Amino acid sequence: MRGLVIRLIHCSRGLALVEFAMVAPVLLMLYLGGYVALDALTCNRKVTLAARSMADLTSRYSAVTTSDLTTIAGGATQIMWPYGSSTSITVRISQVLVTSSTAATVVWSQGQNITARTTGASMIIPGNLAANGSYLILGEVGYAYTPPASYRGFGSVALQQAIYMVPRISTSVSKS
Repeated sequence: MRGLVIRLIHCSRGLALVEFAMVAPVLLMLYLGGYVALDALTCNRKVTLAARSMADLTSRYSAVTTSDLTTIAGGATQIMWPYGSSTSITVRISQVLVTSSTAATVVWSQGQNITARTTGASMIIPGNLAANGSYLILGEVGYAYTPPASYRGFGSVALQQAIYMVPRISTSVSKS
């Protein structure tokens, strides 16, 4: 019996298989976790890009119509591909009049899959963004990111971005 125990202690056949079986689940979790994290970061970047594009496109007009804003908001769906559809992405484009270093009043607003801001409503803006009496275009995009592979308790993550831009062609963008 003693000889059998000594032989088993010195035998290394199958040791690599046992080590791999112990390490494989950890490596698989690291791989999947990295994939999901990078996918979420990519989606978040697309939300930021969509908000910036909506504000930038609107700021290039001197006057917009409801149809123009609907077309611009539809561009968010193209930017967010393959993550969202036209019904899962919220887009709101607004123009605000800066009334103090941290406050503004909504001049006009239009939303897609979200309620437009109320005209004349006050809102808080980041400090010292623009001078009093100036206008800003606000592009807002939101998306509920659901990871392609998730584990218990990890559901959707709300991704939102708001970008302010100064009108380029004129001091304000009128809406008709």
